[in-house]
Amino acid sequence: MRTRGPTALLASGPTSWLVAAWLIAAFSSRSAQATPAAVGSDAPLAANDNAGAGAAQMPVATIAATNAAGDGADVPPAPSPPATILPANAAGDGAAPPPPRPALKRFPRLKQPSLLHLDQFGLAVLPGSGYRIIAPYQDMVPCGQQNKRVCTGWLPFFIDVQPSFGLTRHWDALVDLRFGVVADFSQSHQFAVAPGFRYWVDPDLDMKFFATFQGVYDLNPQHDPGVKDYDLGVRNANGFMFEVMRNLGFYLQFGETLGLVRWLRFEIDGGIGIQARFP
Repeated sequence: MRTRGPTALLASGPTSWLVAAWLIAAFSSRSAQATPAAVGSDAPLAANDNAGAGAAQMPVATIAATNAAGDGADVPPAPSPPATILPANAAGDGAAPPPPRPALKRFPRLKQPSLLHLDQFGLAVLPGSGYRIIAPYQDMVPCGQQNKRVCTGWLPFFIDVQPSFGLTRHWDALVDLRFGVVADFSQSHQFAVAPGFRYWVDPDLDMKFFATFQGVYDLNPQHDPGVKDYDLGVRNANGFMFEVMRNLGFYLQFGETLGLVRWLRFEIDGGIGIQARFP
C-alpha cells in the first residue's frame, strides 16, 4: 500500500480544510500587523536625522529653550552677548584724544654749602695750658725756681682769642692774642701777640688738618731790672678741625713756642677751641 503525503492528508476530509483555512488566516493577520510597524519605524528615523542636523546648527541656548518648550516649562529669554567696549579713540574719528600727562617737574639738587674759609672772617676762642722750659743766658737769673740754672714747670692756664681771615682756599691770616688767667712766677699775667698764617690740608672737607706759622711778641713784665720785659720768638701750632656747618667749627690744637730774646724758652701747649665765621 502506498504511503500518502501531508498534502494528500490535508486534502482529504473536512477537518483538513478547516486546519488549512486557520493557518492562512493567521499568516495574513501577522503580515498585516508587521507592515505598519515597519513603515512607522522609518519615519521617526528620518525625523530624528533632520532634527539632529538642525540641532547641530542651532546655538546651545536655543536648543535648551526648544527642549524646555517641548516639556511645557516657562522658557526665559536667552541672554544677549555682552556689548564690546570700544576705547575712546575707537568711538569715532571725530573724538578728541585724551590730553597728554603733564611732565614731572624736576628740581635741581641742592648744592652743599662750601666749607672753604675763603673771604670769611673768623673768631676763635681756645682755653689751654702746657709745659715749659726756661734757660737764662746768665747765671743767677730768677726763672721761677730758686737756685736753678734751668727752670721747668707747668705753663699757667691761658685763653687764646684768635681773629682770622680766609685769604685763599688753603691759607688764612690770623693773630693769636694770649691772655694769662693764672699769674706767672713773676706775679704778672701773660699777654702775648702771635700773628701769622694757617694752612689747611683739605679745605673742602668737614674734617681737616691745619698747621700755623707765627711770630711771637711776649709782653709779660718780669719786675726785675736784669730781665727784659718783652720777648720775641716763633711759634707753630698743628690741629684738627671738625666743621659743623659753614659758619661753625670745633678744633683740637697742640702748639710749640720758642722764645729767643729774654731767655731761651721752649713751651708746649694745647687746648680745645671753637671758631665762628661770617659771612
